[in-house]
Amino acid sequence: MKYKEIHIWDFPPIETYIKLKEKFRYNLLARFINQFQSENKAINYLNNQSRKYNLKRKYSRGMFFYWKKGYSGPNNQKKARTIPLWVLIEISKLITRSKTRNNKLMKEIERNIKYYNAISGSSRIYNPKLPIYLTPELISVIFHFCGDGHIGDKKTNSSYRQMNNEGLNNFLSKLNNIFGDFKYSENEFKLGKLYIPKIITKFYNYYFNLPNTNTFDAYIPNNIKSLPKNFLLAGLVSFVIDDGNIGEVIEIYSKNYRLIKDVGEIAIKCSYSCMPIKKKYRYGVFDSYRFLISSESYLNLAKDIEKLEIAFPLCNFAHKTKNFRILIKRKQRGLIKEKDGATRDKILRILSNSPKTTAELVEILNYGNSSIREHLGNLEKNNKTARFGKKGRNILWVAI
Repeated sequence: MKYKEIHIWDFPPIETYIKLKEKFRYNLLARFINQFQSENKAINYLNNQSRKYNLKRKYSRGMFFYWKKGYSGPNNQKKARTIPLWVLIEISKLITRSKTRNNKLMKEIERNIKYYNAISGSSRIYNPKLPIYLTPELISVIFHFCGDGHIGDKKTNSSYRQMNNEGLNNFLSKLNNIFGDFKYSENEFKLGKLYIPKIITKFYNYYFNLPNTNTFDAYIPNNIKSLPKNFLLAGLVSFVIDDGNIGEVIEIYSKNYRLIKDVGEIAIKCSYSCMPIKKKYRYGVFDSYRFLISSESYLNLAKDIEKLEIAFPLCNFAHKTKNFRILIKRKQRGLIKEKDGATRDKILRILSNSPKTTAELVEILNYGNSSIREHLGNLEKNNKTARFGKKGRNILWVAI
């Protein structure tokens, strides 16, 4: 499938800053100045054009000097000087005598980007993958923002929190795969937090006109909900990674009713049967809203994800994939009636060889967690099994 290209000129023109490769940068600025035969006239032209972007720039000739060098200050205190995207757009339109942003020179500019970022000092996107593409993977990141992510403002950084290392790496890999490379704090990463380059969230806000993604304000806008099924599926899967549980059922939850309602609508648009949204209480106190994806849709969901993963390997349940596969195996096994005591005997045979946790028995036997716990409880009462220490936080069981 051919996906829509998104070019650098589709990024926010005022908030995107670009470092061009040196030789190309020199030649480009020289060509621009030659249009006027005067640096003063060239800089005045840009100052006038800034009004088109609701700016009132008062650049001096010194700015050309810094743009050419790529930095300002002495060698031992260099400060990077990048060129605003809107400036490059106006330069390209003048040189090519074009009224559009996607002119021939802007395409050359895109091919000669060394890195781009937002404001000075913010994280840079190196080895940029341009153009980027409007794919399910690109959309999946929006659902992560609504889940465990946060789009910051002028005072706060954008971030994503995920305590599971596989889940956190899945999100990082998506950003690298879509945009390119960027530096991040490895110490923060080890603690389950990734700070997202400002330019990435500024792009999402600008291009998709995203709403506030704070816990109680987030929702999925109509321009996202109207996308084709594979886009919505990628988003649904991402949301389950952050705000879902895959055990004996697939449960999706949020404290934000509007958001959980949007996610439920998306699941239904993907042709999955869902239970009504209900309030979930914990110790008698409201905890969240939740809904379940009906078990009758699990096999279709599995097939759909398998197809999606062929083109986008990162669009899966990440660290929750293992539980999902166990769930699917259980569904495929169906409701085959076994002889009385068959499950009990299987558990005892396994535990006679080596101690196992409930989770390990669930995986081996392909039965529900509650069913295994019930059998273990009964076997313990009848002195057939006993607790044998712990594996991490989980109880180990052994046959007596």
